[in-house]
Amino acid sequence: MRNVLIIACLLVTTCAAEPQPKTMTKIEVILGSPGVVAGTFASKPKVFYRSGTRYCRIEEAPDPDQGVHNLMIVSEPDYWTVNLLTKTARHAIDPGPTFNCHLSIFAYGAPGSMDEETKEIRELEFGQEIEFFKARGAVAAKGPILQKQETMVYRAKIGTAALALFTYGTPERPLAVGLQRGDKNDLYWYSGYGQADFDPKLFAKPEAVKIEESKP
Repeated sequence: MRNVLIIACLLVTTCAAEPQPKTMTKIEVILGSPGVVAGTFASKPKVFYRSGTRYCRIEEAPDPDQGVHNLMIVSEPDYWTVNLLTKTARHAIDPGPTFNCHLSIFAYGAPGSMDEETKEIRELEFGQEIEFFKARGAVAAKGPILQKQETMVYRAKIGTAALALFTYGTPERPLAVGLQRGDKNDLYWYSGYGQADFDPKLFAKPEAVKIEESKP
């Protein structure tokens, strides 16, 4: 009987809760693309958190002109989109079958209408930058001096798009990532990148906001 119970636990995913992660990655970036005007919302930093494939969080600066201060919290399969200015939020549940949160760096295209090139570009995610380039055969080469830092550079070609990741330091971490595709020439600077102890409060249901449930 004991062996039967053990086998049942292995087959049923709800038998035991998934263990909580021990660490998370915190990332702060600033968009430095041509045409971004200093002091505008587009030029303000964004903060990302990720832990494994289940937990993601995006913190944006306030945008009073649009009446929004966006916050996205993902604790798969639950996710909340929050407007901190209006203290409102919308809750939804990922229908699956996979439960992976994504932090695409160059999030072009609308779901369901993307070509293969766009889909692959979107696979470049915050917190998984070096892995993306190495998976495509990129090898680090000596890069330029950027922001007084000696860098290494990884390059990848995806269809008509050229991607580059500049890293520095020990342990190696991103300093900048860029995309050139047609008339687009986008660049993000990393103003912060590091590991921290996992904080479950950052990925919990938001408090002090009115939550509306999304329809399935």
